[in-house]
Amino acid sequence: MAEGAIRRLLSGLRKRPDEQDAASTSDREPAQASFEQVVIRLQQLVEERSFVDVRFPGRSDTTYQSLILKIDPLERFLLIDELFPAHGAFFVTPGEEVEITSIRRGIPVRFSSWIKAISLDEADGYPAYRLALPDSVEAKQRRMSFRISVDAEAGLKLRIRGPDGGRLLCTVQDLSMGGLGFTCQGNLGDMLRANNQLKACLLSLPGSPEINCDLEARKFEFRKAPYRHTMVGARFEGLSGPGQRQVENCISTLQRQAKRGNREH
Repeated sequence: MAEGAIRRLLSGLRKRPDEQDAASTSDREPAQASFEQVVIRLQQLVEERSFVDVRFPGRSDTTYQSLILKIDPLERFLLIDELFPAHGAFFVTPGEEVEITSIRRGIPVRFSSWIKAISLDEADGYPAYRLALPDSVEAKQRRMSFRISVDAEAGLKLRIRGPDGGRLLCTVQDLSMGGLGFTCQGNLGDMLRANNQLKACLLSLPGSPEINCDLEARKFEFRKAPYRHTMVGARFEGLSGPGQRQVENCISTLQRQAKRGNREH
């Protein structure tokens, strides 16, 4: 369902002006706007098939994974798929409080709800959970705080200039909208203590043009085992708009791949 269609559906839920108390109209408009934002944000997760993490606060430390299958703004509920891994002896019951988190385009999304009903699919017998539509959905722009780990086979490459001016190939270990963590062979401690500004670095992301960027090394540590290398945490400096979009798309792709791999195992 496109965003425009969602807005048209939601507009039909509003009362006609002559049915509203004129004195309270201004109080109801913010609540209506909030409701629209909740539905739109949740529908975006449905359409993009974004995996969500599910927790039962106070009853289990385990985080389960699921998908939001459907949003019903008329009946005010959302339907999520079976939980993975199977919750075993942990018995889920209607009325149970749940916390849902996800990442949409690099932005953390979070909301709380409770289970209204549990149904079994007639074809495969797996459960689906009907949750109450939340009052609000938190989607803060905390991009710099969210870092995703990068597998060595993911195809991310970083080249920085070494002490002699030549290019050094580095291994990217994590990535965020704010920066990245990487390792490089050898001891770069003296170089970074003298100047923590890494100019004209080249960052390669799968399926994207190479990004020319500057980095500021915020922390670093030299280690001798299992081989001589320097671990560096760096922040992007003046990353261009196209570069930001490339990083954002890469984070979303890595997130989906990680979630899919967890479900398959």
